Amino acid sequence: ATINTGVTPDGLAITPNGHYAYVANNNNYSIANQDSITVLNLKNNTLEQTIHDSSFNEPFRVAISPDGKKAYVANSDGTTLSIISTKRNKVIGVINGFDGPSGVAITPNGKFAYVNNYGSSQGVGSGNGRTVSVVNLKTKTIIKEITVGLAPAALALSPDGKFVYVINYVDGNPNTGTMSIIKTKNNRVIHTVSGLFGPFSIAVTPNGKYAYVTNFGSNNFTPIGSTVSVVRLFHHPKIVKTIQLAIQPSGIAITPNGRYVYVTNYNTLYAGSNFTNLTPGQGTVNIIDTRTNKVIPPTIGVGQAPNSVTVSPNGKFAYVTNFISNSVDVIQLQDE
Repeated sequence: ATINTGVTPDGLAITPNGHYAYVANNNNYSIANQDSITVLNLKNNTLEQTIHDSSFNEPFRVAISPDGKKAYVANSDGTTLSIISTKRNKVIGVINGFDGPSGVAITPNGKFAYVNNYGSSQGVGSGNGRTVSVVNLKTKTIIKEITVGLAPAALALSPDGKFVYVINYVDGNPNTGTMSIIKTKNNRVIHTVSGLFGPFSIAVTPNGKYAYVTNFGSNNFTPIGSTVSVVRLFHHPKIVKTIQLAIQPSGIAITPNGRYVYVTNYNTLYAGSNFTNLTPGQGTVNIIDTRTNKVIPPTIGVGQAPNSVTVSPNGKFAYVTNFISNSVDVIQLQDE
């Protein structure tokens, strides 16, 4: 199926019961009143509702609480997280004090969230952030700031909630990107992995042993990334494999059984000089077999500029947000 969304959809999060998805419409064109959240009904693959709220400011990522009652929206060009009641599909609160939040990860017990501050026009400037905020979700307050690498682009928690893995974009050049590993017990960085290339998204295997990171490359679309890095997370964390894909790997997700990794290839370049004429090619999804760390067929065609992918809790479907097509593609995954 293909489902319509709002303007330039980005992050997508699915409720624990698998019935609904919340899509952040980033509104990259700054059209009035188009910063929004689209709610999708996944039982019949239809648009359920569009949520508008004055607190939204270029929504970029969404995370849903483990109990499924709240959705937290990272407003990437502002200083806030918006809190949505999934029962009412209405914003019920705002947490302030961030700087260009571009990712949210909630601990398995639902008590805390980790938010990476990429930087925004209202703070240090886009790409100039260097921190991760620790949020007490009960009190709705930031309780700690952790210094990481330059331009933290995304983050993920280990399945047991003991570690946070933060990928830092830095300057988008080859091998300059890093991963900061935070121990949640004391909220300190305990290790840094180097050698990434404009990292964009991260997914951790269900057993917690490996992270897969997309190397998108430069935000200016030159140099172009085309790989996924496999990072061993224990016993001296380091990159242990580099997998060649297509142009600008962006979104990444792993099936619940840990068998397959799904990666979207953004494949959008500037045809003219001075970063004009942004031109999307064919968006695709590649599949990596985690047993061999090799790309396997088929290559799946999707919409234009697919920038994120999310696998359903039951592992039967993948949902791809197409930034330029303003849509979500639904992929039926192969049976074991």
